[in-house]
Amino acid sequence: MSLNKVMLVGRTTRDLRKTTTQSGHSLVRFVLAVDRNYTDKDGNRPTDFITITAWGRLAEILEQYAVKGTLITVVGRLQTRSYKNSSGKNVRTLEVTAEEISLLARPRNTRHEEPVSEPEAAAEKAEPVEETNFVDEDFIEITEEDLENLFQE
Repeated sequence: MSLNKVMLVGRTTRDLRKTTTQSGHSLVRFVLAVDRNYTDKDGNRPTDFITITAWGRLAEILEQYAVKGTLITVVGRLQTRSYKNSSGKNVRTLEVTAEEISLLARPRNTRHEEPVSEPEAAAEKAEPVEETNFVDEDFIEITEEDLENLFQE
């Protein structure tokens, strides 16, 4: 039996932009900043920066609602990719391919003028889908203390 499942909670490092592949599939590739559960000798929490790839409807939702600093949960699988860089050297990367994403909290003091928290504004942008039609009221804001309590044994 094999299992390849990853669960991460972190903040997006930039505004997310969807691209479309030549075959017409939606794609968002971004970096998630995930703090470790301890502090170093200077009192700082080390952070891992993990590349995430989301496809299809997940990519569309992320582009619409996630801005730099959005706290999200990603459930997915580890995947390796190989390519040649600009100098012709073979490069192998490890990234997470998202299977589920939950938007937990928007960053404070966002400068985006679009009122995504108003259901009418969100409804104009997003077509209703089976069970996914997000507006800010669907999310509760959680604190870092809530996250620490969630992951403590």
